[in-house]
Amino acid sequence: MNAYQPAQEYNDLRWGTMMPVPLMIGSRLVQVRARGLCSLTVQDTQRLQAQVPDPDNLTAHVRALLASAMTDVLGELSLEATDVAQLTAVTEQATRALQSKLEPKFSALGLQMKAVKIEAIESV
Repeated sequence: MNAYQPAQEYNDLRWGTMMPVPLMIGSRLVQVRARGLCSLTVQDTQRLQAQVPDPDNLTAHVRALLASAMTDVLGELSLEATDVAQLTAVTEQATRALQSKLEPKFSALGLQMKAVKIEAIESV
């Protein structure tokens, strides 16, 4: 029996980096956090059931994928930033980068990303 339903929606899942992310911006080591929302739809129930058998673990799994991808995005963006303010101001660019990293990962799970939003990138 499959625990997931076709077209089942997971809306407004809150996510965030668990720990501050250390980044080199110029010659300074800074720490930032990011947080946001994500909405998903189940596309392939069999694939999702095989990857994440317990639905109670799905949101934690999705949040971990989001935080990991966001850490990668922050690292990439920090290479071009000259100060923290510049990094925290590029949420649209960061959102596009996050979407492109997550879409294949979610698809491999049998999920379709409806929306992802970065609410904030903040210096700690």
